[in-house]
Amino acid sequence: MKLIACTLPLLAGLPSVLSAQVNLSLPIAGRPAVRASLGPIAIVATLGGHGVTVRTGSRTPRRTPAARLPRTTAGASAARVLATGDRYLGKRYVYGGAKPAVGFDCSGFVQYVFGHHGVILPRTSRQQAAAGRALPKAATALQPGDLMYFSSKGRGVDHVAIYAGDNRIIHSSAGAGGVVYDDLSTPRGKWYLARHVASRRVL
Repeated sequence: MKLIACTLPLLAGLPSVLSAQVNLSLPIAGRPAVRASLGPIAIVATLGGHGVTVRTGSRTPRRTPAARLPRTTAGASAARVLATGDRYLGKRYVYGGAKPAVGFDCSGFVQYVFGHHGVILPRTSRQQAAAGRALPKAATALQPGDLMYFSSKGRGVDHVAIYAGDNRIIHSSAGAGGVVYDDLSTPRGKWYLARHVASRRVL
């Protein structure tokens, strides 16, 4: 901290210690005055006299914590996948369809939605049933974004849906005519649960 001696008129009732911001004009021969800021100062005055000592210095600024970047988690990825799926609610069911302009069948919808987020899946539901990691069959073991596989005729996997959380699935259903949500606790949902044969995690 620098010490600068100067003379200032002492005002009646002036506290003995003040804080202030001081700017000094420093004349240099042949050049305009150079203005410099001394930053925060402490003025120490002796009552009854005119001598004043001005101490200058600057406080060390507080360090601002670095912002934490959000991490990409399975939950965040699932939310993005489901948000993409929501965009196609009501899109008509078309057997063999795998593009929004045409329509979707069940596996075409799943393949398209996950592919939009960089998760490449096979084309058919039976092929998709071998992708990712196997999970317990119970719906209580599922997380949003997991895939549920069904056998409607008892002859192997023939339908796939995305588990959306809260006991719901989103899928392209031939019976519903397109992309819909189904609540697994409803009669229609229970029909699917009775035919649920496998679950996989691909995120």
